[in-house]
Amino acid sequence: MIRLLRTYLGFSTRDIQKILELEVDGNLLGAIESGKNTAKYHDQHLNKLARAFTAKSFELGYNITYTVGDFYPPASFKEEMVKKIIIKIEPTELGPTGTLHLLLAENNDPFFDEWHTSKEIAHYCGAQAGKNWEAKDFTAVIDNAIKKDTLIRKSEDEALFKRP
Repeated sequence: MIRLLRTYLGFSTRDIQKILELEVDGNLLGAIESGKNTAKYHDQHLNKLARAFTAKSFELGYNITYTVGDFYPPASFKEEMVKKIIIKIEPTELGPTGTLHLLLAENNDPFFDEWHTSKEIAHYCGAQAGKNWEAKDFTAVIDNAIKKDTLIRKSEDEALFKRP
């Protein structure tokens, strides 16, 4: 849009560099106008350009007032509902934490309705995920599940766990 208005109003790139107070030997404008670079104008630049373009427009008799908003794409868009796509994640794609969460919370697996040791939980989750996990792989995972109230411990004396 800037290039279009710049050429329409008769501004050269050198004129724009002066308006924006850029180095004359710099190539920021070339980089911006080529679209092949990530360089962009910022709002301070756009404000200066809007004032300069407005002044030139009145000087040429077009009498158009430009604002920063003229340099941005229109904000309106079609508002429509989009069908939600749910991707089923398999335990084989996850580690111990993800597998426990998937089986316990997402799948509401009935295994967790009964009391189990951390070894039993590790073996069950491992069987579901096709992995060979041991109790030590689930020590921190079970502790986090207890903190999040997705698992409870039977007592301080018994290391048995189930869904609350």
